[in-house]
Amino acid sequence: HLFDIDVAATDKRPAMKFKESDVLSPGETMTLVDFPWCRAGIGICYDVRFPEYALMLKNRGAKMLIYPGAFNMTTGPAHWSVLARGRANDSQCYVAMVSPARSENPMDYQAWGHSMLVSPWAEIQTEAEHQPTVVVAEVDPTEADRIREQVPTSNQKRSDLYVPYADPQVPAGSPSKREQLLASVAALSTAALLFVGVRGLMKTK
Repeated sequence: HLFDIDVAATDKRPAMKFKESDVLSPGETMTLVDFPWCRAGIGICYDVRFPEYALMLKNRGAKMLIYPGAFNMTTGPAHWSVLARGRANDSQCYVAMVSPARSENPMDYQAWGHSMLVSPWAEIQTEAEHQPTVVVAEVDPTEADRIREQVPTSNQKRSDLYVPYADPQVPAGSPSKREQLLASVAALSTAALLFVGVRGLMKTK
C-alpha cells in the first residue's frame, strides 16, 4: 500500500500531505519469513492500516506481524499504537512496530518513534520512547495458538451476512486464489505465445 494522504489542518494539528505513488510502485506479493520458532508476515508502514493484509498473512501461517514504519508527528500520536493493537486483535498475532528514533535536528523528518511489541491479546508488552534504544522482548508463538483457540474468530465468520474481507484459512505455504489466478493467466499466456510461435514457424516453412 502506498502512503497517499491529504490531511487538512485543524486547530490541534498541522496539515499533512504525502503522495508516495509519485515516486514509488506498490508491491505485488505478500511477504512471509520462516523463522525457526514461527512464521512472520512483513508489512511496511502504511500496510498496518489494512486489516485485510494482516488477516491474509495470518491465514498463511503467520503468528507474528512485523511493520517497519516511520509515522509522523500528526499520525503517530493518534494512530500508531491503536493500529498496532487493532492488527494484533484482528489477526491474533504478535505485532512488532519498528520505528526510527526521532531526529534531534528539527529540520529533519520527525518520526514518532515508539517502537513496540503487542501480544496476540492486543496488550502492549513493551514500548520504546522516541530516543535511540534497544528493546528486547520474548515472543511465545504458542500464545497465538491459545488465543485463537479461546476466541476462534477465524471459524466464526458470517458469510451468510457479509463477505469476509480476507481469504479463508489456507495451509501455510498454499497459494492464494489470486496467486492461483495469476499462475493460470501466466500459463495461458505462455501457451498462447507458444501457439503463435509455432504458427509463425509453420508459415515460414
